[in-house]
Amino acid sequence: QANLVLGSAEANLLQSRGGFDPKLELDFERNEFEGTEYYDRLNATFKVPTWFGIELKGQFEQNDGVFLNPDETLPDDGLFSAGVSVSVLDGLWINERMATLRKAKFFEQQSQADRDLLVNQILFDASAAYFKWIQTYKDLMVYDNFLEKARIRFRGVRESALAGDIAPIDTVEAGIAVQNRNLGLEQAKVRFRNASLELSNFLWLDDNIPIEIQEWVRPELRPSAMVDQTLEIAGKSLDSFALEVHPKLLSLDYKIQGLEVDKNLKVNQLLPQIDLEYNFLTETPELINSFETSQYKGGITFRMPLFLRKERGALKLARFKLQDAEFERDNALVSIRNKVEALYN
Repeated sequence: QANLVLGSAEANLLQSRGGFDPKLELDFERNEFEGTEYYDRLNATFKVPTWFGIELKGQFEQNDGVFLNPDETLPDDGLFSAGVSVSVLDGLWINERMATLRKAKFFEQQSQADRDLLVNQILFDASAAYFKWIQTYKDLMVYDNFLEKARIRFRGVRESALAGDIAPIDTVEAGIAVQNRNLGLEQAKVRFRNASLELSNFLWLDDNIPIEIQEWVRPELRPSAMVDQTLEIAGKSLDSFALEVHPKLLSLDYKIQGLEVDKNLKVNQLLPQIDLEYNFLTETPELINSFETSQYKGGITFRMPLFLRKERGALKLARFKLQDAEFERDNALVSIRNKVEALYN
């Protein structure tokens, strides 16, 4: 399951890179009625998006028909064009495609930290279940010892009563103590068996077959050295652990970096959108010198909301999310530090 988190991040990154994939578009329309060809339009376009808001484009157009608009009249063999479109303000330094890819890269790194965090949590839960198993077994031994001592005392009290040293009624209290100790022992056995079942949740064979601790299995009573070696903490002091590389904090750091990208995108969107496009036109694309600046098709698009309320609101939300994530990281740092010290205590 932890590895699936990483796999999902890699799929998300692949999807984000798809925003820069070349695209081939083909539009074809034909209208013929009562033997008259009204129009026959063919438009084939090849687009290559690039990183800095620049898009390269090659196009072939061929139109025919009786009722074409004058601006759609083209040479009989069609018209080729090659050009570029660019956003000069909003979308030049950062745009939706760029931001999505950057955030996906941070999300992939965040997912690696999340995977480590999930694995750490499994190890922690398994360790806690193991120590609980040992504790309940030691409790069982204590209750067994209690019962044995209660039985010895009962036999002594009974012998004293038979000898006349004490009243026979005193054996009743000693007998009740034996029954109470016996009941405590049975309860300890139930707790130990339940702890064995809880620990069995973490025991699996290599081919994903769960196994269960049998009733006759007993824990190692002095496991400290083995546990420290297994968890790779043997000989390590509290000061040797660098909290900065804790998976939780790394995950939050990458989350913050992703939100920084989102905030920068929202800042950039406050700028006016100016899109420029220029295309060379030619009937003979196989001849390089046929692309002349005097034969072109171009345009400019300008967009700017007058009040920018949508953009300003989006920027405020992005800043709030970023600040919230920074607070979350600060709180996590303190919480983890205190938790580690508490575990050592």
